[in-house]
Amino acid sequence: MEKILKIGIVDDDSSKVTQIMSRLMQGIEGASPEKREKYSHYKFDTVEIELKEDLNEMIRDVMENKLDCLLVDYKLSSYQNVDYTGIELAKALERELYDFPVFVLTSYDDDLFSNEIYNAYQVFDFARYLNEEQERVELHFKMIEQILKTQKQKENWERELRSLLPLAGTSEEIDSRILDLDSKLEKSIDGSHALPDKIKKDLSSNKLSELLDKIDEILKKE
Repeated sequence: MEKILKIGIVDDDSSKVTQIMSRLMQGIEGASPEKREKYSHYKFDTVEIELKEDLNEMIRDVMENKLDCLLVDYKLSSYQNVDYTGIELAKALERELYDFPVFVLTSYDDDLFSNEIYNAYQVFDFARYLNEEQERVELHFKMIEQILKTQKQKENWERELRSLLPLAGTSEEIDSRILDLDSKLEKSIDGSHALPDKIKKDLSSNKLSELLDKIDEILKKE
């Protein structure tokens, strides 16, 4: 059964966006038989995220589009006037969305690795991605793997939370775990609206029912 994964693209060069979209349409064509058998039913649906000067607006747009993953160009100021890089956008998203998959495409790898601290696993050379089948397959494979990992993690949190909710109020350990799972699920959906952990820990037991109602709303969004 075909499964669609929604991929956002951020680049200040519209021609590069078109090139990236064409590569995403190829999926994992050219991969090993084992990878094709395992991942060929995953298809990418592409969405161009319009570049804006305000970083917070960009984060909001990514959240509103309910993406599974984001591909972002490292240098976003070649054709537009923005004062942040793709790395800064990636890091800002990771602060707001728990384990949200972000991959960076760059033509400035030397500058990137000498001046920016970022996970090399998530950085790919743009020219190689366009021109080398192996590089394209590797990036697409990693995207699928990261998306599935994030989704599985969220499902496990939800399953555990549902199992613990009937036990709420029976012990401090259980209540603490419920609060922890609630924080993780909130941040996996929209970290900007998550309650700070300190506030949750300060909730008295008579406020627990209010929190449980809030958790129910979170679970319904999924």
